[in-house]
Amino acid sequence: MTDFARTHARADDLDTSQASAARAETMAHRQKAAIYACLKAHGPQTSDQIAQKVALLPHQVIKRVSDLRAADAIVDTGERRRTRTGRPAAVWKIKPSEAAE
Repeated sequence: MTDFARTHARADDLDTSQASAARAETMAHRQKAAIYACLKAHGPQTSDQIAQKVALLPHQVIKRVSDLRAADAIVDTGERRRTRTGRPAAVWKIKPSEAAE
């Protein structure tokens, strides 16, 4: 069992919960890869802009952006752009050392 599955599987429903956690881990990996590829192809963007390009919901992108940030793969540019609803949002980019690869 992976660390992801260990932290996301329920102890009282182990077999079905482990299967669900494994699917969630696979989905999270795919989402992070799509977000990273989007930033690589289109440059710095907000979570809202990324969501539109990769066909995910904004809250899904926000979760994965958080994961990518924690993994030190992307950084906040310091720039803010308005979302479709008018709220200011952080603009994300691939970490400069990562972008060269």
